[in-house]
Amino acid sequence: MKRCCLLVLATLISGSVIAEDRFSWLRDDSRSNERVLAYLEKQNETTDAFQKTLQHEIDSLQSMWRENRPQRSEKPWREIHGVEYAWNDYTLLSRAPGSVNSTPIFDATVHAAQYEFYQIGGWKLSPDNTLLAIAEDLDGSEQYQISIVELATNKITPLVTGVEPSIAWSNDGESLYLVKQEPNTQRPHVLFNKSLKGGTEKLLFQEHESAWLLSTYLASDPSFAIVQSNSENSSEQRFLDLNTGELSQPIQTRQEGIEYYADRFADRVYINSNHQRKNFQIYRVISSDFMNIEAWHDFGDFKADESINNFHLFRSGVVVQTNLQGKQKLHVFDESDKLIKIENVAREGGVAWVSQVGDYQSNQLHIRSMSMVQPGLWERFNTLTATRESIGQDIYPNYQADMYVTQTLNIENDGHAVPVTLAYRKDLLNKQNPVVLYGYGAYGVTMKPYFMPQIISLLDRGVIYAIAHVRGGGFKGEHWYQDGKGINKPTSIADFVAAARTLQHFQQGERAILAMGSSAGGTLVAGALNEAPEVFAGASLKVPFVDVISSMSDETLPLTAQQYAEWGDPHKESELSAMKAYDPYLNLSKADYPPVLISVGLNDQRVPYWEGAKYHAKLQSLTTGNGPYLLSTNFSQGHSSDRRQSLSQQAFEYAFLLSLTHKNTKAEQ
Repeated sequence: MKRCCLLVLATLISGSVIAEDRFSWLRDDSRSNERVLAYLEKQNETTDAFQKTLQHEIDSLQSMWRENRPQRSEKPWREIHGVEYAWNDYTLLSRAPGSVNSTPIFDATVHAAQYEFYQIGGWKLSPDNTLLAIAEDLDGSEQYQISIVELATNKITPLVTGVEPSIAWSNDGESLYLVKQEPNTQRPHVLFNKSLKGGTEKLLFQEHESAWLLSTYLASDPSFAIVQSNSENSSEQRFLDLNTGELSQPIQTRQEGIEYYADRFADRVYINSNHQRKNFQIYRVISSDFMNIEAWHDFGDFKADESINNFHLFRSGVVVQTNLQGKQKLHVFDESDKLIKIENVAREGGVAWVSQVGDYQSNQLHIRSMSMVQPGLWERFNTLTATRESIGQDIYPNYQADMYVTQTLNIENDGHAVPVTLAYRKDLLNKQNPVVLYGYGAYGVTMKPYFMPQIISLLDRGVIYAIAHVRGGGFKGEHWYQDGKGINKPTSIADFVAAARTLQHFQQGERAILAMGSSAGGTLVAGALNEAPEVFAGASLKVPFVDVISSMSDETLPLTAQQYAEWGDPHKESELSAMKAYDPYLNLSKADYPPVLISVGLNDQRVPYWEGAKYHAKLQSLTTGNGPYLLSTNFSQGHSSDRRQSLSQQAFEYAFLLSLTHKNTKAEQ
């Protein structure tokens, strides 16, 4: 890994690492500094001018997406107490199960149009179905406002701001249980009850440890919610009685490295925990004895290397979701905990995921499956009979599946086989097809090869699209994640570079490699550009986490204290040394960097805009390449894009990368 010593100051002062350089002035926590805003606007002008040169390609991509707009199979509706609900854009609909006739019960279209950015992060109906509580993000900052909708009149009344999107109603319908975000860091840390009539707030619990987050979710039993505190590798849960407001003592007191996750109905409590088995185990206990760990009874016969990922509690019994060597399975148990079936979730050659959209009484799970060249399919899984049925598949009018090929390669790096899933249009394959290589490689997340018409549009232009399942992700399980997290992050970057080098010569070709990474994937791709800039013909970095040491040194930023295990703790000299080896911003050097497009959101609280802005400024100051090096700041978005603008932004990103393959030499800035 290349090293660079342009960091002006990196010292331990009163337990904090201070990291500053000549581009630190671009950080403005208030998002109102005129000098900074003017700089970002100036960079946008440059980017906009370049974008205009690509407008024909951008329009062509968006036209193709419109013309190939799918007839999507209907997503499963959420079933609550025998009624189904679904959102159609900003309209909430209800219907009887199985009915084709629906009734709009709330329309937020006009309300949403008032804001440049608008997302509903969560919603809950009151027990008498007369009120609707919605969590609104009005600027992309993920600082939510809870508003109350009177369904009879569609009147919206703001109730409280600065909270998480999780909502629980008291069963008398007179108050809400909410989680407040900590000022500045945005850490969820306080559980409180908010009265609708008087507006009073009652504190129920506060999480004081900075590395721990607070959250809530509803239990299968409508009388309870689960209140959870968790760190990166530990958890602690309590039951909240929605009838009385009483909060129980912890199910088990927090312990480093021990996780457990509970659900309950009536006198039955089920818990998934790793306190005895590293791959987790399911336990059952009566509700009067849930704090007595000796009374927990395990059940289910799972293989030694089989990980228990989740469980679902229904009237029919329990369904346990596992992962065995990358293959997901459902273990279906009846009411007496007797195993009745083991079901493979994904079919051969495809990927799938399981969702629970129905309540305890519904006895239904839903399975969504697809591949990079097979459109999405919805299936309903009946947990009582352990059978599945197709309920619809997406249809694309201009898509012929037999024209496309998908496969998984195993690329050797450092004695490990790194899986890479790729797709291409077989009649367009030649020795010069460029490769768009996507990577993430963090948090144990597996980037599944989804079917997306946007990707198909690239294949139709002769592009090979590939996903590198590098270490740090979860493609091969927990060990694959551990091998690429924290101080092992350089292995993720090395895996990505190895994948790029191999794909340069896929099918004996000579191919341009165009890299894409978002958020934590930005760390991966930017790190790879430092490691081997000559391998890449261009890159797109979206809301990239690139200034790792500076951000992980600053506990005033959201989530920093909870992320040390993922990225390293710069307060520890041994870990700081390892972080210096991979930090993308720190390791920028005088090198022939390929063209790069960097996109940030001004209101981003997860990865502040100044990370991408600083990276762009430093890259421009050091590179010996011709560029272009573009910075695009969206002034009305945060970490995620408003869906009303996301396709146009994606079209620019694709057009930028495609433009780099149209010439044999690098584009002039």
